[in-house]
Amino acid sequence: MMTIFRTPDAETAARQKQLYNAHYRRIYNTCLRIIGHAPEAEEAMHDAFLKIFKHVHKITGEKAFYAWSQSIAIRTAIDRVRKKKIYFEPVQDVAEETPEEESAVQWSVAAVKQKLNELPDGYRIILSMRLFEECCFEEIAAALKIKESTVRSQFARGRKKLLQLLEHRQ
Repeated sequence: MMTIFRTPDAETAARQKQLYNAHYRRIYNTCLRIIGHAPEAEEAMHDAFLKIFKHVHKITGEKAFYAWSQSIAIRTAIDRVRKKKIYFEPVQDVAEETPEEESAVQWSVAAVKQKLNELPDGYRIILSMRLFEECCFEEIAAALKIKESTVRSQFARGRKKLLQLLEHRQ
């Protein structure tokens, strides 16, 4: 059976264009932080918008739309990365790593993003979701289908590695 793609009517197309123009930067940046590669992030953004357009009629309210579309972007980006078979180191109920004392040094957002992209995929995904998307460890674990203790451990290790990369930069 062949599926026929239906072109939206003019009114629907205009609403979709308006929605896209209002949110594409945010969705793209979310995908880019998780994927770490611009062309793939663009593809993930477009995939996310296809999902958004398909179900947007179910959402009412700007806050609800924001959170819902953000979660679609995150899941779409994770699905794309998952295809690359990312490996997260399993953690055996060890004591949670505690972050070292905060450094008084402040880094520019551009420097952090650049060094974040140098991290292995597993660290980058977890750090991006926690620091930029403000997901809790439980949400990250559910999205990545790994244990929460693994997420916490990977976050601590990734953060330590990111700080090393930033300090080495100076």
